[in-house]
Amino acid sequence: MKLLPISVLAAALLTCFAANATVITFDDLIQPGTYGPSSGSGFVDFGYVFSSNMDAVDVSPSGGGWSNGVGTGHSGKFAALNNYGGNMSMTQLGGGTFSVQDLWLNGWQGNQQTDTIVSLLNGNVVGSVTATFDQPWTNFVLNFGNIDTLQIISSNIFLVDDIQVNGTTNKIPEPGSLALVGIALAGMAALRKRKAA
Repeated sequence: MKLLPISVLAAALLTCFAANATVITFDDLIQPGTYGPSSGSGFVDFGYVFSSNMDAVDVSPSGGGWSNGVGTGHSGKFAALNNYGGNMSMTQLGGGTFSVQDLWLNGWQGNQQTDTIVSLLNGNVVGSVTATFDQPWTNFVLNFGNIDTLQIISSNIFLVDDIQVNGTTNKIPEPGSLALVGIALAGMAALRKRKAA
């Protein structure tokens, strides 16, 4: 019987931690060169409701003025913009709790700013991250779990893209997860050694 290399088995184990994640990309909401879906009333994407000051915009070079100082979306052509300034709020359509692993931020037209990313449950703050960013896109690992609202508190205009929700992955695995992977790898190595003998 041919045995798989341990590196292949390790990669398979680690991908288990990334299962079931959804990445909100904003790429399915509008046509290139436009913004919407309805300016000034917020929108729903991937089952999440974004506050009324949020619009999806084409920030690619073909998007016209929206791309000034941006370049493009973190992935695809589109991103979400707090078009009228102020805070962004994101909740799950129909209510309920969710988790947010990470997201990407860009200062509108390359402006540097410092905002606060806040997670709430039943109106109470359960976590926050201070985010300083400009251009290009900057990733913020949040690992907010069991929340009902995500907010970006800002007095500036910003772009957000690729919000990863309801995943089981942590960009930096927890010690317990690493220990389990280590034990599994050690067991596979011992089994491989025994079968090879």
